[in-house]
Amino acid sequence: MTSLSAICLMVLMLSCGNKGQVSSSGSVDSLSVDSVATEVDEEVCIDSIKTDTVSFSKEDGIYKFGLVADYPVAGPDSVVKKIREFINDFFGGAYEGSLADGNGMIARNGEMSFGNFLELCGDADLEEVNELFQYKSVNKGYETGKFVTFNVWVSQYTGGLHGIGFEEGHTFSKVNGQCFGYEMMRNLDTPAFKQLIKEGLKRFFTSEDAKELISDNDLLQELVSYSGSADEIPLPDNEPYMTEKGVTFIYQPYEISYYAAGKPEFTISYDIVRPYLTQQAIELFMPGK
Repeated sequence: MTSLSAICLMVLMLSCGNKGQVSSSGSVDSLSVDSVATEVDEEVCIDSIKTDTVSFSKEDGIYKFGLVADYPVAGPDSVVKKIREFINDFFGGAYEGSLADGNGMIARNGEMSFGNFLELCGDADLEEVNELFQYKSVNKGYETGKFVTFNVWVSQYTGGLHGIGFEEGHTFSKVNGQCFGYEMMRNLDTPAFKQLIKEGLKRFFTSEDAKELISDNDLLQELVSYSGSADEIPLPDNEPYMTEKGVTFIYQPYEISYYAAGKPEFTISYDIVRPYLTQQAIELFMPGK
């Protein structure tokens, strides 16, 4: 588990711009804020969501913990407010002060969440592990003049056979700050859309050097957590989100496949997914509309 933890910690610190590092021993708290550049679509000239990086980390012996976020500091008021509320809730919702204070928000949530993390590790056999960890991050993803997507990651090991990771995306309208997921879509229970889900998963499980996609039977062999037909594969539990190339769907570990498969995901391009978007979503999100 040491190598996995080291990788997670490295990702955390790179996201923080190498701020808020923890010492190798003892009990250390750290909190940092520093500016990061925003990556935006060419459409964005004004009203882009500008962020600072806020982070919290704590280490106590074998227990290692960290939070990091691209925290909105400027942009349309309605969307900045919604994203700040979302980040506070994702990190535990313990902070009740002004959300303009990202520093205070992450410090309060960090202290509470570290305590919760220790409780999760309560049953771990400390003689069998070198370290236990939990890292959470919120990162600004793709942005246009109409919407911005924030991605969240969780990586943790609290004892047992292995650690586990979690990933999802959240798309916010710049018109009013509304977060869109499945409600931006329609006709998802049709055979045509279910075919897109099947093809997306086939692309995920087909090796890059293969000349054609895997068969239905081979796909079902990969989907060990699912026992139905290849034509009736359920949608991911987590909401879809907007990216540069289209709408992305992601299944979490064990949701539909085995642990080693990771997080099966695929993206349906905007030109293909358009018939399955509501009119509101088309007006808000479709490129050039």
